[in-house]
Formats: sequence, structure tokens, C-alpha cells
Amino acid sequence: MKKMKDVVIGCITNYTFENIKLFVNSIDRSGFAGHKVMIVYNVPFSTVNELKKRGWIVVAFNEDVENQRYTYRDNFIVTVDRHLHYYLTLKQLAEESPEGLRYVLALDPKDVIFQYNPSEWLEKNLGDYKINAGRESVKYEHEVWGRSNMIESFGEVVYDRCKDNITINAGTIAGEWKTMSELFLNVYLMCQGSPSATPDQAAVNVALSFSPYKELTRFTNSEEGWAAQCGTTVDQRMVRQYGENLLEPAPIMDGDIVKTSTGIPFAIVHQYDRIPEWNKIITKKYE
Repeated sequence: MKKMKDVVIGCITNYTFENIKLFVNSIDRSGFAGHKVMIVYNVPFSTVNELKKRGWIVVAFNEDVENQRYTYRDNFIVTVDRHLHYYLTLKQLAEESPEGLRYVLALDPKDVIFQYNPSEWLEKNLGDYKINAGRESVKYEHEVWGRSNMIESFGEVVYDRCKDNITINAGTIAGEWKTMSELFLNVYLMCQGSPSATPDQAAVNVALSFSPYKELTRFTNSEEGWAAQCGTTVDQRMVRQYGENLLEPAPIMDGDIVKTSTGIPFAIVHQYDRIPEWNKIITKKYE
């Protein structure tokens, strides 16, 4: 029997390959052996061609030969529409994959890099859970942008229900493919009609606060080494703002490896580009 394959999936809009080069290079170096899928909106042919050369499955839309671009409709909300396309793409990929699918990792290509094969972390730590959700080390009630976004997206009643929860980052989420694909569809449906331009972060947090998702989810702290959320825990502007409300120690840079405070290398580093000195080190390493 063939071993089931994992899937890394992301989406981009208006990017050249240069914008996602570190993401692509780092997954290639990590030893990840699964499907690599990119959903693209309004990008040049050159970006798609480079991804295909490197073995990526690319989901593109309208072909504009005159302007050498793949286009998508006007007035779409990438943070919302991508969840529908994640669902549809995974459904089709599962139907076409004779070996079957195991884990799916939905990540932000612009500011994520892999320090080692993320499948290894999931194999060791996911256990019987169906979803792995990386936390940001601060509660919603203390996270200024998150609090405002939750209220704008779904109102005061929903925020009041979630305010004591530790914020989950929607850009570093993974889990069993079928459960994840249906979560994506649920998030898409939740976001319909929301007045917010970026309701997906709040929608993921709300969805995972409900049964049965909350019983199926491993809520993973920074110190467990899944994902370093640098925008919350390392960016000194945020660290000063959150102060004693930060619930975990900050990640550290040891040489060119980002680790927990106890020296565990992170599988994933997110938002490194918000830390200038870390950005230089990581860019040099993966460029």
C-alpha cells in the first residue's frame, strides 16, 4: 500500500516569484515529499512557470495572453475566496491521488519559511487530533488588532464569547485533510456578508471555539516548536505593547536557526520579515 501524501497549500495575488522565493526554497530544502499547491490570483505567467518548474501544482484562473498574466475577477477578497478554493482544490486532489491524502498545511507564502520537514512535527505531535492550530501567546482581549477585527467581523456578542481565548494564527494551520477541507468551507461560509475586509482570522478562531472542532483541535503553544509567530512575540513594538500579557517566552535566533526559549528548533517561522535583523539572516540562508 502506498503511503498517503501530505499537502502544503497556499495562495498568492499580485506577486512575482521573488515575493515567495524564500517560502519555496525552504520547503524544497526541508525534505517535504508531499504535494505542493499554489492558488494564484492576478499573477504573471513567469511566477506560475517558475512554480511549475519546481514541481508545484498551480491553480490559476483566466489567461490574459496579451498581458502575460493569469487574472481573477474584480472586487474579490483573497482572505475569504481562498478558503473556498482550498476546499475545492483538496476535494479534486483527493479524487485524483491514488495514494490518498494525509495532512494538509495551509500557510502564508509571503512570510513563512520551513526550518525542517513540517510533516515530521505533525507525525510526532498531532496524535488523535484532527487539526493543529498554532497560538500567538496572547489572549484576544489583549490583542489590539485581533480584538478590533473580531468585533468588526462578527460583532460584540461573538467577541465576548472568544475574548478569553488565546489567539490562533490562521496562517500556520494544519491537520487531517478532510477535516481541514471542511473547516475551510465553513470559514468561507462564515465570512459571507461580514463587513470586514479580513474576516478569515476571526472566522478561524470562532469556528475552532465551537464543538466539535474544539475537541478535535490541538491548540499548540509557541514553546512546543510548531510555529514562531514573530509578529506577536519578537517584534519589539508588539512586545512592549503586550507587556505582561504575553503568555510565553519569546523565540530566539541561535546562529541562523529560530528556536524556542528552551532551544527547540521551530518547524515553521512566521512573520520573520517584521524583524529586520532576523529578515537579513533568513533571507541570506534561503535566498
